Amino acid sequence: MTPGRGFLRDNVFLVAAVSLPLVVVAFFLAASAIPRWLVSPPSYDLLIRATEAYNQTKPPVAVDFAVRNGQVEVTFRALAANTYALRSRLFLFDHTALSVREIPVELPDNLVEGDPPRTIAVAALTGREVLAEAKAPDGYELQSRNQRGPGIVGEVFGRNRYDAEASLVNRGRVIPIVLPMPFQNIYSSPVYSVGWLVPESSGGR
Repeated sequence: MTPGRGFLRDNVFLVAAVSLPLVVVAFFLAASAIPRWLVSPPSYDLLIRATEAYNQTKPPVAVDFAVRNGQVEVTFRALAANTYALRSRLFLFDHTALSVREIPVELPDNLVEGDPPRTIAVAALTGREVLAEAKAPDGYELQSRNQRGPGIVGEVFGRNRYDAEASLVNRGRVIPIVLPMPFQNIYSSPVYSVGWLVPESSGGR
């Protein structure tokens, strides 16, 4: 009798107990890695609005963004003094550099309480077509995700941490979006999709 075969036959349950967790870990690692190989990276820049924490030192003006006729517009509304309001700021996720930068928007200095809302086009995006759909033509969409760590080993031993992050997701492939402080925690600073910038070389949809 071959010693190795005898050991396996006599200790089949021990072998199964050791090998099964390894098989499960290998399965989950493969399941998380395969989308990285099969799903193409993003091909559209994403415009994001993030909610700014209330700041009493700034003028009481509410700011929000929306897409109208393929263009991004910003609406300003004057509020009463000491009024709490959420103010949005506009960011662009660059799909080639996988980085985020803010799109500057200048607040009007002559808007006072009682004035009607004022809506203007975002000057920094003049001439750029924006798709207002939640999902980009390449299949990516913005999601707010809970990230658990430090991985499978940490979860087995109860060493978990919970992070909230914004990500682009497409068929299992996840591209984290790292916003500047203080917008990194989506619980305290919610983030929303405004629209997808049509590549300038495409000439439209």
